[in-house]
Amino acid sequence: MAILQTVVRLSGGLVVAAFQYMADMDLYRLMVVDGSVQVVRDGELVTINQIDVVPGDVVKVTPGIAYFDMAILQSQRLLVDESALTGEVHPVAKLPLDPSIRESSYDKKAFKSCTISAGTTVLECAEGESFDGVLAICTETGSFTAKGELLSDVLSYERHQFKFDTEVKLVLFILLVEMAVLVSVVLHVIEDHWVYAWFYAMFVAGTCLPPLLPTVFVVSVGISCKRLQAKHISCTDSTAILVAGKVKRAFFDKTGTLTEQGLRFVSAQKSGELGKSTTDNETNSVNDLDLQLGLSVCHTLTSNGNGDLIGPAVDRMAFSAIPSSSLLNEHSIRLGDLSIQYLKRFEFDHHTMTQSVIIQKWDGEKVVFVKGSPEAIGRLCTSSSLPNDFAEHARYAARNGVYQLAMGKAIFTSDKEMSEVQRSDIERDLEFLCCVNFQNTMKFDTPRVISELKEGRVESAIVTGDNVLTGIYIAKKAGIIELDKHVVLGAAVIDDNIKWVDASDDSEVGDPSISFPDDSVLAMTGDVWNHLIKHDPKAALTLGNQTLVFGRLTPNDKGEASLQNLIGALRAAHLGIALSDAEASVVAPFTSLDKRIASVTEVLREGRCALASALASYKYMIMYGQVESINQPITMAFSLPLSEAAAKLSPKRPTSSILGPHTLSSACGVLAINILFLVSGK
Repeated sequence: MAILQTVVRLSGGLVVAAFQYMADMDLYRLMVVDGSVQVVRDGELVTINQIDVVPGDVVKVTPGIAYFDMAILQSQRLLVDESALTGEVHPVAKLPLDPSIRESSYDKKAFKSCTISAGTTVLECAEGESFDGVLAICTETGSFTAKGELLSDVLSYERHQFKFDTEVKLVLFILLVEMAVLVSVVLHVIEDHWVYAWFYAMFVAGTCLPPLLPTVFVVSVGISCKRLQAKHISCTDSTAILVAGKVKRAFFDKTGTLTEQGLRFVSAQKSGELGKSTTDNETNSVNDLDLQLGLSVCHTLTSNGNGDLIGPAVDRMAFSAIPSSSLLNEHSIRLGDLSIQYLKRFEFDHHTMTQSVIIQKWDGEKVVFVKGSPEAIGRLCTSSSLPNDFAEHARYAARNGVYQLAMGKAIFTSDKEMSEVQRSDIERDLEFLCCVNFQNTMKFDTPRVISELKEGRVESAIVTGDNVLTGIYIAKKAGIIELDKHVVLGAAVIDDNIKWVDASDDSEVGDPSISFPDDSVLAMTGDVWNHLIKHDPKAALTLGNQTLVFGRLTPNDKGEASLQNLIGALRAAHLGIALSDAEASVVAPFTSLDKRIASVTEVLREGRCALASALASYKYMIMYGQVESINQPITMAFSLPLSEAAAKLSPKRPTSSILGPHTLSSACGVLAINILFLVSGK
């Protein structure tokens, strides 16, 4: 028996160790890096091991994995895959630091488009001899890099505490008391045979505290993790599977998660055309030269070695809407027979919600184009150039699910050198040019997944950087908001007061924190959400739980609001699922390689399965131990060993064979009954 108990305990320990090893190896493969780089030392390029690079070293960038965070000094055609770090699906074009910001302190978040982060992969870059090609300065190494910080968060992550985390201490205390009592009983009853009494007492102690008890959660989680991998869902933090079993609310990014990744260009409407409606199946050609020029130049696109456009989906669709336009290189494009030179480009900024460009036309004239959200462009344009009811037209488009951008233009007349021109110099006093309309197609399986989540009593919500009205349209189409529900919208903050309106007609309504109708749901903008967080956290908690759409959120706001593609939300949530091509994403414990929204329900189902099966195994272990530990001492002490002789001799003698039909039928009969119930129950 001692040998058997030893084998059981060793086996249980090995099982736990094996599953833990497999989980740790998945994380180790994300952490380990090895390689060499070229750096500038004493005015020459030398090759050294990547672990010897220190902040301040100037590095020659080549295709392959980035070992540290770097700020780009000079570059041409630099494309980076950031999917393993951020979950971003498409490659990202990177640019060198702008000389006009040399007086500013470097911040990798503020200058994200000029930063290569550790853990990302350089897909393409210009290569050359010596100091030609791409040069970057190392800013952070090791655990101080973006990847290092994420891995530190993963390693220091404390799983969400369940009830059993606190209750298990009480259970162990009760079992220890029970074990002490039963061991004392056994030692007292069999005191004449101390060797036998000791080993029997140890057996009772082992059954009181089952040696396989620690394996129930590890094994259940490990099995669920393997099943998820078979469904192309990788897992870097197996403990998150148990958390998935208790999820009550799921936050989805809109574009690329609930809807298709790409956008379909619909139309570009000048001032007098804004009242015209556009159907889902209608695409209008762009004939106006100014509109063609604006759509062709106001973007951050580049091309890879195969000539494919690389950049945001909205920029690619808008550029492709002008068949006569083509990228010549990073500094010029062709529009029909006309050649346009780029003088300066500013990336999209989440705070200003704009991007801008300065170009030189074929006739030498310098022109500024600025593109951004209708609200942002409305503030930058002169009031005389804006169409009547411009804001109302923007809201009408958003209510009908149209993703809309606006564009303004101005003549560049400054005498400043281009290296000195800043964004604030050109993003003002614009002349309104047009609104650009896109349609975002719903994924075919989105309504089914949302319905399945509802049936499982998991509430869904949307967090998006788009107009909140567009988010409401998608929420209704996906089934997140029922069609018969009224939507109360936190539209704006005016003089430190939140303006609450009916989303259908903009009529003002009462404060939902005071009175909230049962047939209504909430939606709010990022400004309103941030105001609540800052000034009334209690109301933010109450209203946030009732809000189904958060619109015009930056990535950081999405993190505060919460399950999907943006790094802020993924890190802040109890559980994150990245829809990415990367084998595993550092930022989220789960990565759906197929990029299917159905992965959400699969993870939650496996989470509930792991949690339920682990607790069922736990109950079985405890009950089995109780039956064994209590039954055997009582049987040994007070029943079978104390049986008295019969009053007279029976004609039938007891069997002496443990393999005889009488003994086997009795023992095997119990097993047969158990197996029968197991098979029939399954």
